[in-house]
This record gives sequence, structure tokens and C-alpha cells, in this order.
Amino acid sequence: MKTKFTLFFLSFLLCFVMCVNASAGSNPWDIELPFKEATIHYTITGSENGKETLYIRDYGKERVRHRISASNMMFMTTDTNQIEITNPDWVYSIDMKAHTGTKTSNPIKFMIEGYNNLSNADKNMVNQNVKKMGTSSMQSLQGTVQQNADKILGYNCDLVSGAGSTTYSIHETDIVLKSNVGMMGMNFTMDATKIDEGPVASNLFSIPAGIQITYDQEADNAARAMAKSTIETLKSPDASQKMQQQVTDTIYQGEQAAPSRPMDNRTQEEMQKAMDALKGMFGK
Repeated sequence: MKTKFTLFFLSFLLCFVMCVNASAGSNPWDIELPFKEATIHYTITGSENGKETLYIRDYGKERVRHRISASNMMFMTTDTNQIEITNPDWVYSIDMKAHTGTKTSNPIKFMIEGYNNLSNADKNMVNQNVKKMGTSSMQSLQGTVQQNADKILGYNCDLVSGAGSTTYSIHETDIVLKSNVGMMGMNFTMDATKIDEGPVASNLFSIPAGIQITYDQEADNAARAMAKSTIETLKSPDASQKMQQQVTDTIYQGEQAAPSRPMDNRTQEEMQKAMDALKGMFGK
């Protein structure tokens, strides 16, 4: 569990500093997409090969991501058939091969709630820190953010580069349409090939039959605590220093935990990428 949550925390912070765009008076974690419902089809090529489909409802508040792929690393092949169902309250992570899954609260819910409960003065401070930390982090990574850098499938996309990756996302959203990741001898690309705007079948947002779901209370508690701590940090004038210490502590815990429990290739890859990126962001 420690390894799993460390990876989640690192990925959350990496997403935060690279992708969040806050404007005055808006909640940085309450993002509305340019379409109400859509289906996005992706191909995955390189060290990982396969496909992914993203189903979207209610302007992005409900999402289902289904990934079927095979990864090759160290002459070993790992097959993946995973579904992630996200709604405003819950995130379900499902392994279709094992017919099992976990249920945790959507951590973004805690971030939105925490922000909405702040005074106007604290909200302004949070927005300032989000912008400031996002810019300085990319500079530390020797990375760049270029808004409206390209148009993909008819949508203007922002380009984020750094930490061995390049990502094109629909302008001021977290919807990635093209990404390339290169690290630890692996290199794979994910490209959106088609976007179908329009109604999405409601059954896709339900738990598949025969799946045994386990409620992960420990992850819930950790996510709630992380959200509270992050909001408290971001409303402080010295947010950058406090966040740096949080990242340093988390990286240390992750590095200590990683050898104690075997991880599959993809989990190990994601953790190492997140650790390396965050070290670079904060000059470590």
C-alpha cells in the first residue's frame, strides 16, 4: 500500500505542477471540458503496444479509461487489461484479467471542497501559488509550457515538455491527445486517433459483471489527508518551500519502500519517472 500511495502522490503532484491552469476566482481543480460527452480513441506504440479508449460524460466529471496493451522490458512481456472509472465521488481501478478492483474516493473531490471552503483572500493566494509553482517547476525541469502549440483532431493543444516526456493536451484541460515518454531504456507514444463527440452508452460507466471490488479505506484516509495538507500549503506565502519538503519526504519514503515490494514493469516505470521529475522540479 505504501508503494501504491507513494506513486499516486508523486503522480498527483507532477500533474499539479505541469497541468493546472488557475485563473482569478476559479477553482483550479474544477475543470470543465469543451464537450459534454465524447469518446477518444488512442493507439500506443513503442515499448508498450496496444490501445486505450477514454469515455467522457458531464464535461469530464465522469470518465472511463480502458487500456489493453502489452509492454516489453528486459525480454519480458506484461499484458494489461485495465479499466478506470472516475466520477465526482469515486475512482474504481479494475484489473479485467484478475476480475478484481479497488474503490477509493476521488481525491479531486477533497481538493475542490477544500478550496471552496477558503476565504476569498486564501483563494487568491492559492491561485497565485499554483501559477508561480507551475512556472518555476517547469524551469527547474529545463522544461517548457507552450500554449496553443498545435492543433490535433481539431482542438488547440498546449505542449508541456520536460522529465523525458512531451505531452499535448487540449488547451487548459488535462485531456492528453498526444504524449511521448522516454526513460530507463523505454520509449512509447500514445496518440489520439479519433474523437467522437456525442452520447456515450451509460453501461460503460458501471462496474463490469463478475468484478470483485474492495474498498480501500487506507487510500481514502491518505488522499483526504494529502488534500488537506496541500490546500493548507498552497494558501501560505511560503508554499514553495513547504511543498518542496513534502516532495522530498515523499520521494525518500518511496525510495525506501520500492525495494521491499516487487512492482510490475509499468508501476516501476511510472514511479521512477515521477520521482525523477519531481527531483528535477525542486532542484534535488
